[in-house]
Amino acid sequence: MEFHKDVLHNINEFQRYEWLESNALGAYSSSSVTGMNLRREHGLLVVPHSSLDRKVVTLAKFEETIFIENRLFEISTNRYKDSVYPHGYQYQEKFSLNPFPTFVYKIEDRRIRKVLFLLEHQNILLVRYELMNQGRPVTLVIKPFIAVRFNDLLNREIQGLNTDTYLGNSFVRWAPRPEMPELYIYFDKGEFITASLWYHSFIYAKDFQKYGQSKEDLFNPGFFQVELKPYEKFDLFVATDSLDDFKLDFEEQFYRETKRRDLNLFNYSTRNPLVTPIGKSLQRSILFREDKFEFPVSQMNNQKNLLHFLLELAAILYTTKNYAHFKNTILNILNYLDSGLLPTNYPVKDEKPVYNQADLGLWLIYVIYLYYKITGDLQFIEGQLFEKLRSIVDCYLKGTTFNIYAGKDGLVFAGDRSINVSWFPLKKENNEVYRYGKLLEVNALWYNALKTLELFSSKLKKRRLTAKYRQLAEKVRESFNKKFVSKSKIIFYDFINHDSANEDFRLNQIIPLCLPFSVCDDAFAKKVLSRIEEELLTPYGLRSQSIYDSGYRKNEYSDTTELLDFYNGAVWPWTIIFYVQALLKYSDDADKIDKIWKNYFTPLFDLVNEGILGYIPEGLHFNERLNPVGIEDFNPALATIIWADFLVSKNVNKAKK
Repeated sequence: MEFHKDVLHNINEFQRYEWLESNALGAYSSSSVTGMNLRREHGLLVVPHSSLDRKVVTLAKFEETIFIENRLFEISTNRYKDSVYPHGYQYQEKFSLNPFPTFVYKIEDRRIRKVLFLLEHQNILLVRYELMNQGRPVTLVIKPFIAVRFNDLLNREIQGLNTDTYLGNSFVRWAPRPEMPELYIYFDKGEFITASLWYHSFIYAKDFQKYGQSKEDLFNPGFFQVELKPYEKFDLFVATDSLDDFKLDFEEQFYRETKRRDLNLFNYSTRNPLVTPIGKSLQRSILFREDKFEFPVSQMNNQKNLLHFLLELAAILYTTKNYAHFKNTILNILNYLDSGLLPTNYPVKDEKPVYNQADLGLWLIYVIYLYYKITGDLQFIEGQLFEKLRSIVDCYLKGTTFNIYAGKDGLVFAGDRSINVSWFPLKKENNEVYRYGKLLEVNALWYNALKTLELFSSKLKKRRLTAKYRQLAEKVRESFNKKFVSKSKIIFYDFINHDSANEDFRLNQIIPLCLPFSVCDDAFAKKVLSRIEEELLTPYGLRSQSIYDSGYRKNEYSDTTELLDFYNGAVWPWTIIFYVQALLKYSDDADKIDKIWKNYFTPLFDLVNEGILGYIPEGLHFNERLNPVGIEDFNPALATIIWADFLVSKNVNKAKK
C-alpha cells in the first residue's frame, strides 16, 4: 500500500488516510500518512494504563528538521489554530505500509527515509532515520512532543507538571505525571540537548465531530541532534520502561518483527487476495491474555460491546480452531452472568458490569452452539455449560430485570417506554424509548436458544428437559409466525407492543434467517431474503434501515445527526456475516455464492485502502463520498469478513467433493 505526491502534497487529500500500528499488548502507534496528527487518539506510542482500563498517549509525535549546510528544511506537518505549519508534506515523496509505516522525503538532492514499528510482545517503538544516497552529510534535529495523558483527553499547559529531563548513558527519561507511564528514548549516536518549551494550539481536525473541542498544548523537553553521512542510520527506541536488558539492535528486531508479521494465525488460506490484508489487520487486533482471548472493538477507542466481542470470538473459533482459549473465554464471560443477563461492557475490568441489553445471553447460546457443531465436544457442554445455559432460559421464563419476561404466548417482552434494552437505542421526540416490547431479533434468538437447549438435552439423554424445550420452542414458533410474520407485506414486524406492530424494515430482518434454527418456514424466509437484497443490501454490507422507510435518512450526515444516521440508514459492514449465513442457508449454488462474494463485495474489501488503512469502520453513510460513522478502526468488521470468507470457501470446497 503506497501513497505518492498526488495525495501527500494535497492537504485535503492526505487527511483522508491514517496508519495504525498495534501489538498484542494493546499498545498502538498512529497518525496520518504525512505524520500530521488528526485526532487526539493519535500518537507515536500509546500504551494501556497499568491499572485503569484506558490508554495513555505518552509520545505524541516527533518533529523533524533537516539542515543541509546552513539551510533549514522542516519535514514535519502540524495543524495549528490558524494555519498548517510547517509544510513538511511538500518534501514527502512516498508513504508505504510494507508492512511497517515508511516515509520518504526528498530535500534538494537528499533522500531521507523514516521507518517505525511496534514490537509484538513489548511496548517498544523502534524508529529509524536513514540518509539514502551519496553526497553531502545532513544534520538531523528531532524534537519529541510529550503528552502523557489519556487518549480521549487533551492537554493544556499545566503548572506543576514535572518537566525535568533525566540524561542517562545514550538515553533520556521523563516522568511528567505521577501514576502515569514514564517515557524513555534510547539513541545510538548524536546528542540530546535539553530545553523546556510548550507548543500551543495544535488542532486535531477529526476531533470536532466526536468531541467538539480539538485544541491541545504539547510539551517539548529538548531535541536530538545527529549528523548523518551517506547511507548512515540513526535509531531511536521508545519505551515506557528501562531497556537496560533489551538488545538495542534495530536490524535484528526488524528481522524478527517482519517474520512475525508473515505468520498466519488462521487455519485456512483465503482464495480471495483482497481478504488477505483484512486478515493481517485482524491478527494484530487479537490480544492473548494468559489462557483466554480479548478482542478490543477498536485499538484507539475504549468502547466495549459484548455482542461484537462474541462475533469476533465466533470468527476466531471457526478460523483458528484454538479451542482451549475459546473455552476459557466462554467460562470467563459466564462469570458475569446475573439474572440471565450478561454485561454489555465485557470484558469488565476497572468498572461495574452494565446490564442493559436483552439479547446477549441468547447470542452467547448461539456461539456455544457453533462451538458444539464444530467440535462435537459434549463433555464441555455437560460439565461446565449446560446448567448455566438453562439458568439463562429459566430467567427469561420467570421474568428478570428491565421488564424482560416470556409471556403466555411464549414470546419475550423486553423494556418499556423508559427502559431501552434494544441494540437500536432510538428515542422519540418526547424522549420515550422507540423500540420496546416483543423485539424481532430477541425472539428469533429466543427460539434459537430453546432449540439449542432441546438439542443439548437430547444429546445428554435428558428426556424430560428435551420435551420441555421442544414444547416451548413449538409454542414460540407458532406465536412468532402468527404475530411477527406478514406474508402479504413480506416482512417480520420490527417490534410489537400494546397490540401494535411496527413495520420498520431494519437489518434485524436478517436475524431469523441467519440463525441455525429458523423460526419461520423456508419459503417465506427466501422471500424476505429477496426483499433484504433489494432494500438493505449494499456492496459494503447491510443498511440499518430500508431505503423505502419513511424514517430512512439519506445524505443528511452532520455532527448533530450522526446517531440518527447510524441507526436509520447507515450501512454496517460488520453485518455481512449475517447475510452470508442466510445466503448459504437458502441457496444451493456454491459457485454463484462464491462469485457474489468475490465480485459484488469488492468495494467492501477495498475499504481497507480508505480512512484508517487496513481497517474498516463501524458504519458508512453515503454523501458525495463515503463517510465513516461510529468507530473507524472497527475490529468486528474485520472478524466477520474473515468468518464469512471462511464459510464461503468451505462451501465451495464441499460442493467440489
